Amino acid sequence: MADDTNDTSSLEEARERLYRTGSAAPIRRSPLTAAGRGALPHEWGDTMAPLTQKQKRRVRRASLFFAFSFVFFLATLGVAGYALYFGGNSVSTDKIAIAIQGPSTIASGDMVPLSVVVTNTNAVPIENATLEVDFPDGTRSATDAATAFPRYVENLGELAPGASVTRSVKAMLFGGAGQTLSLPVSLSYGTTASSATFVKKTSYSIGVSSAPLSVSVSAPANVMSGTPVTLAFSVRSSAPVPLDNVVLAVTTPFGFSVSSSSVPMSGGSFLLGTLSPGGSQEVTLTGMLYGQDSEQKVFHATVGTAQTPQGKTPAVAYMTQDATVSILAPFITATVAVGGNTSDSPTLEAGTTQNVTVSYANTLTNSIADATISVTLSGNAIDYGSVKTAQGFYRSSDHTIIFSKDDNPSLASLPANASGTGSFTFATLPPDELPPSPTVTFSTSVSGTPAGGSGAPESMEASETKTAKIAATVLLGASALSASGSVPPTVDATTTYTITWSAKDEGSAVAGATVTATLPSYVSYVGAPSGAGTISYDDGSRTVTWTAGDLEQDGSAQGSFQVSLIPSASQKGSVPTLTSAASFSGYDRFAGVQVAATAGPVVADAAVQ
Repeated sequence: MADDTNDTSSLEEARERLYRTGSAAPIRRSPLTAAGRGALPHEWGDTMAPLTQKQKRRVRRASLFFAFSFVFFLATLGVAGYALYFGGNSVSTDKIAIAIQGPSTIASGDMVPLSVVVTNTNAVPIENATLEVDFPDGTRSATDAATAFPRYVENLGELAPGASVTRSVKAMLFGGAGQTLSLPVSLSYGTTASSATFVKKTSYSIGVSSAPLSVSVSAPANVMSGTPVTLAFSVRSSAPVPLDNVVLAVTTPFGFSVSSSSVPMSGGSFLLGTLSPGGSQEVTLTGMLYGQDSEQKVFHATVGTAQTPQGKTPAVAYMTQDATVSILAPFITATVAVGGNTSDSPTLEAGTTQNVTVSYANTLTNSIADATISVTLSGNAIDYGSVKTAQGFYRSSDHTIIFSKDDNPSLASLPANASGTGSFTFATLPPDELPPSPTVTFSTSVSGTPAGGSGAPESMEASETKTAKIAATVLLGASALSASGSVPPTVDATTTYTITWSAKDEGSAVAGATVTATLPSYVSYVGAPSGAGTISYDDGSRTVTWTAGDLEQDGSAQGSFQVSLIPSASQKGSVPTLTSAASFSGYDRFAGVQVAATAGPVVADAAVQ
C-alpha cells in the first residue's frame, strides 16, 4: 500500500527508481495492516469500505417505497376482485340453494311427500322465480289417482337477498322393483339488471322397493320338439288405486309358433285394461315349440302400464319374469317320404298316384310301450276316396292313417333303437279339377310310454307337419296348315305352311313361358309371326323360339309362324317333318318350381307327290 501522505502510486515510484541515476534511496513501506482510516481497499482486497451515512439513507428510502407499492398493489387487487365477484348488481347461480327432503325408498304406488327449500344468498333480489319438479312416467296426482301428474310448476315471485321459500310437493310415484327414480328439479329466475333468464338445476333420487304389478309364469320344464306347449301367466296388482292400461308383453323364443291364447294377442302383447287394487288376471298361451335336443328356450314376460289404452309396449315396466323350457328329443322319430322325397315341401303332379312311406325309430335305450304313429291328410288337391294302406288303418272320418299294435304287434313294445316302416297311397285330383293354390298336408304324430326310468315324462306326444304343393300342368299343342304353293307337296316345288303352337295352363300361374323347336335342313323359316308374345329364329342353330310371357291360372296362349318346304326326290311318297318336337318351360309361381311340357313333331299334311 502507498503512504497516505504520498499521492504517487506504487507503480510510479517503481518507474522513478528504474530510471533514476545514482544509488537508490531506501524505500519506507508501511505495514500491510496499518492502513489509514481514509485509505481505499486494494482492488482485490477481502473487505469493502463501509457505507457512508448518506448511502444508508438512500437504501432505507428505496425499501420503504417498495413495501408501500406492494401493499398498494394488494389492496387494489382485493378491491377489484371484490367488485368483480361481489359487485352490487351481479347474480350467481352458485348463490341459489335448492334443498330437497323426502323418503329415500318407497313402494311403487306410494304417495311421496317432498319438501323443497329455495334460498337466495345473492346480494340482490331475484325476480319471477319459477320452481319446477319433473316426475317419471306414470306418476299420478296425490289428490286424484286417476289424474296424471307429470310435473309440478309454481311461480315463487321475488326472493329478497337471504330469503328462503319452502314448498311441499306430493305425488303418487310408480316404478319397477329395484328401480331408481330420478326427479329433476330446476329454478328459473331473472334480475332487474339483466333480461337474461338464469336456471339452477339439481335432482332427487328415490329407490323403489316393491312394484304395484307382478307377473308369474307357469310352464313345463321339458317338452318334445314339435309338440304343443301351454304357458300360464298370472298378473296381479298390489297398488292401492286402480291401474289403467295394464299390458303384458311376452317375448317368445325362436322355434315357437302361436296357435291360441285366452286373451287376444296384439304384436306380442296382451292388453289387460284396468286392474283394481288386489285384482288379478290369468292369460294362457299355446303354441308349437321346435328345437334341438337339450336346447333351452326362454320366454320373457314383462308387465307394466302403457301410455294409451291401445299401447302395446309398457311405458313403465314393473316386473319381468322368465320361464325356461328344455327341449327333449322325441322318443320316436317319424319321417314321411312322398315318392321318395323327404323334404318339408315336396312338389307333386296333378292326377297322379303318390306312394308315401313312414319310417319310425325308437331313440331311447329302453323299449316304448304302445307306440303309435299317425299321419293325417288334409288339403284341397287330394282324392280322399283313393287312400289305401295295407299295414295300418285308414280312419276316413278324419282322413288319418294309423300304425299301431292293432295292425303291427311289434309296436306293442317297440324295443330300444328299433325301427320300422309303414306305407299308404293316395291320388291327387286331375288338372281340370284342381282348385287355386292346390296343396296336400301331412300331419304326423307319434306317442308312446317309455319303459323304466329315462328321465323323461311318463308318456309323450310329438307332431310334425309338411305341406306338398301341386305343380301346374301345361298342355302344349303343335299343328301345321298349308298356306300356299304346291298342295299336296311336290318334289322340287315350294309349299308354305303355317305352324301354330298353343299352351294351356291347368293350375297355378306360370311365368316366363317359352316354347322352342328346330327346323330340318330342307325346311326354311319364312317368318310372318302372329299371336301372343314374340317369335324369333336363330339361323345358326335353326331354332325357332316362342316367348309367350306369363300364363294366368287356367289361361292359354297361341303363337304362329310360317316355314317353306321344298321336298327332294328321295322324300317322294313320305310325309316330311316340318319341325322337331316342341319343348315348353316356365316357372310355377305358387309351387316355386320349373314346369315343362312337350308336343310331338309337326309334319306335312300329305305325302310328297
